[in-house]
Amino acid sequence: MGRRGRVAAGLSLLLVVLLVVLALTTGLLGPGTPEQDGEAHERVARLEGREPAATIRVVSQNVFHDMDRADTQHDMSRIFARGGVDVVGWQEAHTEHFVALHPRYREQGWRTAYFGEAKGSQGDAISWRSDRFALLSRDAWEMHPGAGPRATQRPFAARYVTSVLLRHRASGLTVRVVNTHVNHFIETGQRFRRNINARYAKRHLAWLAERWDTWSGDVVVGTGDYNFDHADDRDARPVGGISRRFAGRAVSSYETLGLAGVPATLEGRWVDYVFLAQQSIDAGRAQLAAHRSLGGFRSDHRPLQATVRLYR
Repeated sequence: MGRRGRVAAGLSLLLVVLLVVLALTTGLLGPGTPEQDGEAHERVARLEGREPAATIRVVSQNVFHDMDRADTQHDMSRIFARGGVDVVGWQEAHTEHFVALHPRYREQGWRTAYFGEAKGSQGDAISWRSDRFALLSRDAWEMHPGAGPRATQRPFAARYVTSVLLRHRASGLTVRVVNTHVNHFIETGQRFRRNINARYAKRHLAWLAERWDTWSGDVVVGTGDYNFDHADDRDARPVGGISRRFAGRAVSSYETLGLAGVPATLEGRWVDYVFLAQQSIDAGRAQLAAHRSLGGFRSDHRPLQATVRLYR
């Protein structure tokens, strides 16, 4: 091969490498091309004397309703292309872009529950890999009505809790996913604001707290945008807040694994959560093993990904 041929071959190889790097860093991966997960190790030792029946990765992602179709597709592709992700709890997924784009991901093996029968709950959709899970049931519950500009500086729509019960095909274990989006404009400093947004948010958290012990399923995990910073909630433990309400009932990955090395998910605040029900832990059915927030997304939120070990 002459000098010109070697230069051309070198340039071609460089172009291929650059295209691969671009795909991995922007999420523009082709259908069926899994993005490799950079999580190098899990932080928590396995339960003594026991081997996990399975390890799953759960993501909570606010997909931001103001994004255009191109940005929505970018973020959906980036999530769905992560090879190790099994379940995604979405918030603000009620846009026509999100719904219209899903058929292409269905072809790649993803299924999504939209909960359209409960008006307004479609934004809290839940997705799972159909080769790894089978759907057993689904449901949605209204937490409170919305409020307009006469009632609050920051109007809000009705809020919901959505849930699917899945059977993990390989292990036979049932996994319940509980997803939600708590009101915005509820926190000031380390306390709740004195407004209708916060009053309804406290009602929402109280409802969830009462049910962590009662959900059916071998393992119960929660996802959601809770709009209250974990660091503030942990340090101040406000009345009606997450730490107080969920104590002894559910633990977040932040509480179990800490914040070290996990960039905040929204403007310096850790507001996107993955929970594990205390009953699942006490029964020796599951443990939170690792977590990370993911970069490279067009949404104003970074997704939170948690690794959960399942045990028989």
